[in-house]
Amino acid sequence: MTTMMTMKPNMKQIIGASIATICSTSVNGATAFALKVKTPIENVHTPVGKDGEGEYTAATKGCFDVIEAASPLVLQEVSNQPIRKGQAFHVADYGTADAGTSLGLLSKVVRTLRERKNAEKKEVVIHYEDQLNNEWKSVFNHALGYKKVTDAYNTEIDTPYDLGGVFVEANGVGFHNQCYATGSIDLGVSFTAMHWLSSSPSSLKGSKSIMHAARCPDGPPEGEKLQAEEDWYKILRARSQELTKGGRFVCVNFCVSKEGYFLGQTDVGSSMWNSFQSSWDKLAADGVITDEEQSGVSFPNYYRTTEEFLAGIERCPDLKLVTAEEKIVRCPYREQFVAGQTDMSPQEYAKSFVPTTRTWSHSTFKAALGDDRTDDEKEKILEQFWSNYEELVAQSPETHGMDYVHSYLVIEKM
Repeated sequence: MTTMMTMKPNMKQIIGASIATICSTSVNGATAFALKVKTPIENVHTPVGKDGEGEYTAATKGCFDVIEAASPLVLQEVSNQPIRKGQAFHVADYGTADAGTSLGLLSKVVRTLRERKNAEKKEVVIHYEDQLNNEWKSVFNHALGYKKVTDAYNTEIDTPYDLGGVFVEANGVGFHNQCYATGSIDLGVSFTAMHWLSSSPSSLKGSKSIMHAARCPDGPPEGEKLQAEEDWYKILRARSQELTKGGRFVCVNFCVSKEGYFLGQTDVGSSMWNSFQSSWDKLAADGVITDEEQSGVSFPNYYRTTEEFLAGIERCPDLKLVTAEEKIVRCPYREQFVAGQTDMSPQEYAKSFVPTTRTWSHSTFKAALGDDRTDDEKEKILEQFWSNYEELVAQSPETHGMDYVHSYLVIEKM
């Protein structure tokens, strides 16, 4: 499902630290940066899993389909945008997580670039950006091909590094700030990342029925709305500084669609958010968590409308919107199960599907638990929460999934 607007030309949290690159070393084409922490601030989002294992990519197969839907937009820009002579082509992947889901597209970017006249041997530098506490071992394992990646259909994904003349770097500044030198980035991409706020107003703490701003019947809380507006403007100003003249930024971000759909809540199946609420409430009903903990969940992210995205771009005179589209990408787990392509039992499906919701939400539920609890105690409670969710899914597996709802934005630096 796609909604598209073409505009006229004149139209993960911040990481918990402000950091500076102080040195770099290159090993087998990969560059590791030494980082100096200046001022720690709030950790809004924490990755799930042991660094190096690539759990995010392994459990978030829908992101491959989201990026595949963006591929024609990205490759069209790579085919047409200006190329600087005598310099490598620099690509920044903002909010990359463990770098697995974007590998296929970045390989296509390199191939498409080298199909252009006089660019057959163009060197490419891929800058992976995310928060300081990101899974950086997983990033390099994926980017350098040490850990193989497969998509939702068990297709192995090539790494652009294997194409030769491709160099890999990492940056942990956080995409709300300028991450790269002025005028140094030819192409910026970001997929399913910039909904994370730089700090959390936590306006929904105290509510026992609403966990996310998009679920508020009278519109999002003012705190989240204003924070999201400020953050988006900061993101755009930072990208405007980094991009070369004629450079492109393709941002694929969660949105509330014109129909009112958003992540996990569309016209198909059960609402993921209702399932979250029911599974969390069961902990309270069973005496596992307190009333305060039950009402302590307030997601530190915000799904902007496409209008909110466009309003931010209009504030930046040196950025031009090329196109804006809204797309729904159906949950591949549910689609394959319903089509009979998995041979899974309801219980097996539940255990396969639920982790894709866990990778990005686990830390928010954990933050709602009392400070008087040990970390081990919190994790045991959360295991029960996810078990509650699996039991709910197993009751009617064909109705449970996580559809993706995004704005696909193509932006040019003037």
